Amino acid sequence: MLSTPVSFQMITRDMNATLNRTANQPDVKRATEYYRENITKVSSLDEFFADPQLYNYAMKAYGLDDMIYAKAFMRKVLESDLADPNSFANKLVDTRYQEFAKAYGFAKPVPQSDASFIDIETRYAEVSKEEFDFGDALIRLETAAYEQGMDRVTSVDDFLKNDHLVDYALTAFKLDAPGRTIVAEKNFLRQILTSDPSDEDSFAARQTNPNWAEFAKAFNFGAEGNVTVQQSATVDKTVQNYLRQTVEVNAGRDNEGVRLALYFERKAPTIVSAYSILADKALMQVVQTTLGLSEQAGSADIDVQANYIASRIDIENLAEPDELKKFLTRFTAMWEVAHPSAPQSVPNLLSGQPGQLMSVDTLMSLQGLRLGGN
Repeated sequence: MLSTPVSFQMITRDMNATLNRTANQPDVKRATEYYRENITKVSSLDEFFADPQLYNYAMKAYGLDDMIYAKAFMRKVLESDLADPNSFANKLVDTRYQEFAKAYGFAKPVPQSDASFIDIETRYAEVSKEEFDFGDALIRLETAAYEQGMDRVTSVDDFLKNDHLVDYALTAFKLDAPGRTIVAEKNFLRQILTSDPSDEDSFAARQTNPNWAEFAKAFNFGAEGNVTVQQSATVDKTVQNYLRQTVEVNAGRDNEGVRLALYFERKAPTIVSAYSILADKALMQVVQTTLGLSEQAGSADIDVQANYIASRIDIENLAEPDELKKFLTRFTAMWEVAHPSAPQSVPNLLSGQPGQLMSVDTLMSLQGLRLGGN
């Protein structure tokens, strides 16, 4: 069996290649294809929970596969209004639940995301000024009417029935629907809007003008014309999350230390303080191993632990790829010392004693060099 440092380096040397290999594994490929094809057909939580392939894929993508059984709990999470600080998901300490609720629009399915709204309104303002010499007041009036109209859209049919919405959107993307009749134009637009723009063989993607694919991406309409619970970009993000989670799980089957290192690498951008580490058992395990702390050190006062971690690790430097690499190189080496991949004993190069760890008492008093900085 390869050592922890070598295994970690082999996986992360070219992460894109690792993810591509994982994506092409038959079982992963089938699961991903099923998710992409069917998530746009879901319009309710009942439908979502009734399809184990979709539900399980989504839960694994956001690192919640250990909670797959808790559907009543997850229903409360997905019904949460994230704009309300007192909603169920927002009251949970574990931020994975907020990320999961944000990825799905079950609380209030919308035909356009906030980002798409901003983008299309910006496009419309630019085109209107350049090509039609519209003033700011008129642009604001047209945009306000667009926003009000979109609030009432629950399907592609609702959108196509409102000529102002259609004209506004087409103007924003500098497009004209082909067709000799209004019916032909609407049929063309229906095919565009119900296409999957991420699929290169879809109707929108096959158009000569690439703006049609961008037009399709701006709306959250599924193949059946319904408002989807996930927009195209979020579907792509969910798939990437699933692939990364699969890489970590597969690595953990051979070496738990590699899985922990991969997890820490993925979560590093979200670490803003020592308390971020203390709130996550896996992150804390990496830090305990790297600093040579015993598990009993976790029983010390939370502020004492936080101050000690902050004195040994430069949290801000973990955002730097080179510093993060150094930190995880040390972790994987320390993990290998404590959990040898080979059957022979490995000497503890740092302490001279195999498995020697720092106690609570030592933690309370010890001051030393910081990792990830000077």
